[in-house]
Amino acid sequence: MRRGQTGLAAVQVWLATMAGLAGGTARAEATPPPRISIDVGAGYESQSAPLIQLSPESTVVYLPGLQRLNGAHVRTAVQGFADTALGAGVSASVAGDATVKRAPGTPDLDFLSLSLQPMLHLPVGTASIGVGLQLQRMDVARHPFRNTRGVTANWTWPASDGLWAVVAETGSYRHKGELADLDARASALVVQRQFNHPLPGIDGMDLAASVGRERNVHGFRALSHRSAMLSASAQWTWLGAGWSAGGSWRRARFEDTAFDGEPPRDDRTTLLDLSAQWPLSSRQSLRVELNDVRNASSTRLYENHYRKISVALRQDL
Repeated sequence: MRRGQTGLAAVQVWLATMAGLAGGTARAEATPPPRISIDVGAGYESQSAPLIQLSPESTVVYLPGLQRLNGAHVRTAVQGFADTALGAGVSASVAGDATVKRAPGTPDLDFLSLSLQPMLHLPVGTASIGVGLQLQRMDVARHPFRNTRGVTANWTWPASDGLWAVVAETGSYRHKGELADLDARASALVVQRQFNHPLPGIDGMDLAASVGRERNVHGFRALSHRSAMLSASAQWTWLGAGWSAGGSWRRARFEDTAFDGEPPRDDRTTLLDLSAQWPLSSRQSLRVELNDVRNASSTRLYENHYRKISVALRQDL
C-alpha cells in the first residue's frame, strides 16, 4: 500500500513548491524577518486499492472487492523561512520544512518529510529570477523511501492584477535497498498565474499548468513516464475564516507496462482540496482540511482512492 501514499506525497511536495511562488517578488524587493511556524494536528485517512494475490507463477490475480488501509493519525510540522539582502536588489533565502505523521494503529500510513531549499534571488527589471537547490528526504511506513537532490530556477513577474511565475526543476531520486530499482532522473516545467480579487467575493485565484519527465536510471521503461498537470484554486473569506478550494488533474503516460499482454500504463489522477482557517489570535489559527485523491489507471493494479480529513493548530513564532 506504499504506492498510493508515496504518490500523494510527491503531489503534496509539488503543491507546496507552487504555494511558495507568491513570495518571489516580495523577496526581491524587501527583507522580511525570519518566519517560523509550527502545526500540530490530528486526522483520519483512508486508502483503497484492488484486492490481489500472486499466483505460483508470480502473476497478479485480481480478486473481488478492495483492500483498504485506514486509521487515525497525529501530525507535527515545522516550517521556516529566512531572507537576507546582499545589496543591489540581490537577496539569498533558505526555506525548510520538517513534517512527521504517525498513525499508531496503522504504521503503513506513517510519513516523514525533511526538505531544504536555499535560493539566490536577482532582480531583472520589474521581475525576479531565483536559482537554488532542492534537497529532500522522505520516509514511508517508518522506512526510508526517497532522497531527492535537484536544482530549481524560477522567474516571477508582478502584474497589475497579480503575478506570473515560471519554475523549472531537474533532479535525481535515489532509493535504498530493494527500492533501488526506482532510482530516476526527473525534470518539470511549471507556469502559474495568480490573480488578486478576480471576482466579487473572491480574494485570490491561482491557475497552474505543468509538464514533467521521469526517466528510470536503470532503463526500466515501465517506470519511466511523461506527465502533464492542470490546477486551479480560489481563496475567499466567510464566517470569519479564510477558505480555500482547489482541484487538479494529472495524466502520466508510461513507456511500457510490467505485465505481458497489457498496453503501456496510462494514469489519470484527480485531486480535490477544501480548507478553512480561523484566526484565534495574531499568531494562532485553527485549520480544518479535506483532501481527496483518485487515480485511475489502464493497469488496474495502480488504481487507488485516498481520502483525508485533518484539524491542526498553527502557531507563528
